[in-house]
Amino acid sequence: MEGQDILYEVRGKVAIITLNLPKKLNALNQDQYTLLGKLVERADNEEDTVLTLLQATGRYFSAGANVADKKMSNIDPKVLFSHEYWLSTFVARNVWLTELFHNHKKILAAAVNGPVIGLSTGLLALCDLIYAIDTSKVYLLAPFANLGLVAEGASSATLFHRLGWSKASEALLLAKPIPGEELERLGFINKSYNGKFSSTEEFNQAVYDELVGYFENLHEDSIFQNKQLLKAQRDQWITSANSREVSRGFYKWLEGVPQSRFVQISQKEIKHKL
Repeated sequence: MEGQDILYEVRGKVAIITLNLPKKLNALNQDQYTLLGKLVERADNEEDTVLTLLQATGRYFSAGANVADKKMSNIDPKVLFSHEYWLSTFVARNVWLTELFHNHKKILAAAVNGPVIGLSTGLLALCDLIYAIDTSKVYLLAPFANLGLVAEGASSATLFHRLGWSKASEALLLAKPIPGEELERLGFINKSYNGKFSSTEEFNQAVYDELVGYFENLHEDSIFQNKQLLKAQRDQWITSANSREVSRGFYKWLEGVPQSRFVQISQKEIKHKL
């Protein structure tokens, strides 16, 4: 899986993690989200790197959770509504992933080649630097209300702090996509290369080259210490949001609300915001 669905390489002082499921719009199932966490953890422990770069292939950065992979009908109902199942597959995983991204010691950057949806939105918002291929091709979508869920990945805190109350309310209360132009205007995106690249591969390489050029003459320990000083300003609200989100989401799964919504979406009884 590591060599196909999600790629990992160290190039110079950069650890590169690539979501590589273009035919599935880089939507991740439970195992793939766990693999993503393991690779972020691996990058954090690399001895000689300064930066971890998240990128993707195809036209989506990540369509979030792979809804088609959630074959609820094949799971024993006793398991599907058990505390044990959701504590392990949802609560523990989401807490762990969010903390990994939040506590990453290196510069954490993302090369965003297209839409970002669901849990991936929350994880992206924990990155230090965000570069977009084109604002017309990028949007954030937090469709939790559409799916009968609540915010994930500390997005109830990060979207508020990075976008402001009004836009965060549109995103979380109305499951409204936030377009790239708005993300750039509000400072969520550091830079957009509008119309400059014809392929995701060219864009990914350009982001890598630009970032390496920025830090090559900087004092590495100063970078890491400044990262810790910046992170300290958000420690409390990220940790608090993460805890509250998984607690509320856990009971949604136990009630069977998301399971029912997934079935309705698959049967086209309701529309997926995607």
